[in-house]
Amino acid sequence: MKKNTKIKKILLIQPNYTWTTKRTWHFPPYALCLLKAAVGPRAETIVFDPNFSNLSEEQVAQVVKKINPDLVGITSASTEYFNTLALLISVVRKALPKTTIVFGGVIPTVFLEEAMKNKDVDYWMAGEGDHSFPKLVDELQKPAPDLAGVSGLAYWQDGKAVINKNTFIEDLDTVHFPDYSNIIRNEDMDKVGIHEYGNVPLKYAPHFLAKKYPFAMTITTRGCPFRCVFCAGRTVSGQKVRFRSAENVLAEIDSLYEKGIREVIFLDDHFLANRQRAIDIMNGIMERKYNMAWRCANVTAWLLDREILELMYKSGCDFLTVSPESGNPYVAEKIIKKPINLTKLPGILDMAKSIGFGIVVNFVIGFPGETWEQIRDTVSYAEKLNVDMVNFHIATPLPKTELMEICLRDKLLPGDYNENISKYSGYGRGLITTKEFTPTELEVLRSFEWDRINFTSENRKKAIMRLNGITMEELENWRVNTRRSLGVNSLVKNIMDLPAKAKVQ
Repeated sequence: MKKNTKIKKILLIQPNYTWTTKRTWHFPPYALCLLKAAVGPRAETIVFDPNFSNLSEEQVAQVVKKINPDLVGITSASTEYFNTLALLISVVRKALPKTTIVFGGVIPTVFLEEAMKNKDVDYWMAGEGDHSFPKLVDELQKPAPDLAGVSGLAYWQDGKAVINKNTFIEDLDTVHFPDYSNIIRNEDMDKVGIHEYGNVPLKYAPHFLAKKYPFAMTITTRGCPFRCVFCAGRTVSGQKVRFRSAENVLAEIDSLYEKGIREVIFLDDHFLANRQRAIDIMNGIMERKYNMAWRCANVTAWLLDREILELMYKSGCDFLTVSPESGNPYVAEKIIKKPINLTKLPGILDMAKSIGFGIVVNFVIGFPGETWEQIRDTVSYAEKLNVDMVNFHIATPLPKTELMEICLRDKLLPGDYNENISKYSGYGRGLITTKEFTPTELEVLRSFEWDRINFTSENRKKAIMRLNGITMEELENWRVNTRRSLGVNSLVKNIMDLPAKAKVQ
């Protein structure tokens, strides 16, 4: 634990995810901007996004030295980038040998034991930092900090790990709206804001590809009550769905509209979980006559019916991403543990298609206990759906998931998996070996069935082209790259279109 210091300047940063040649998405730094708003007047708070302009390690070190903050907060979006975050932490520590470093986000939340091995970090923060991070800042400035009440905080003291219990925020209306002002983008200290991010098309990602520009992203719910075997969502955001009120969500939409935003993408897993709240939000959007578009990154299929679908479409949403995960009822219920009625889903999707929705459906294959014939059932089920595009992902064991526990218990993973989680990460790659399948078999099946089902006609090609914001030439290159790489990191070159070069609309 570091001694207290006067914290006048805070730097909040995420890495350039391309440093490890993994896939990257040029999202607005939502989590960092939430923290900036939460800190408020406590200190001058600067957000720096090396990912925006594809900065090198040397360029990042240069910017960090120029800013010379008293405290650096580093966020992590996924365990996929474990090694990338370690590299960023090393860069920051070398540039600022005496500055306090706080590491938060997904990695400390689900992989704290491994994260705490990094001696360049002073404090680790699991869970939601909206309230706990500013509380930590307050305590660190006191002559005798009392860190026991800082939710999710971990640190070393006298050679022993101190780990505070992680609690979740009950009233999400107490969370500030993100502050996107003056985000540093390069070594010249040029700044960008919500418009620069919002005018970059997120190609190859239909659930994130806006219809209108500029767009913004937000989250209106946190938590998940379900126990899907592959998901760490319950660890990251809690076992109970917590909701921002409709009034609070509409107030943020008002604020975004006033800033010129013309589409809102909800990153929620459970936007529809409280039906009346969702209806109130959609009615509120229509009453404002903003003519804004909106979409959800994912919707819970069993909560869709004609009333909800028609209201969604009328209020500005014309795209759905649905994730039944499997096309085999036994696998869905008993192995994945997803409470979905596969018999009813095709009718729901037919209804949505007739209303005018573009639809993408996601499946996951390759679970321990799943047979090859059950995997083939999923492919057959996907092929019969009346949708625009289907995706097949390979089951990836993540920390703090039941799938990881099963794989470790039954020794189904490479021997060095835990030590090299970033090396093995990526949702196109097979890792699990059972008597029923090998990783290579899963990769071949995934990539070639994806190609066979999705590109059966010129009309379907054109629909997929539109949904992904790409040209027909890019689509055909995508197909070739996927087949030849078996879907592993096949989009890296395409996704890497830099915002700095993008045309602002």
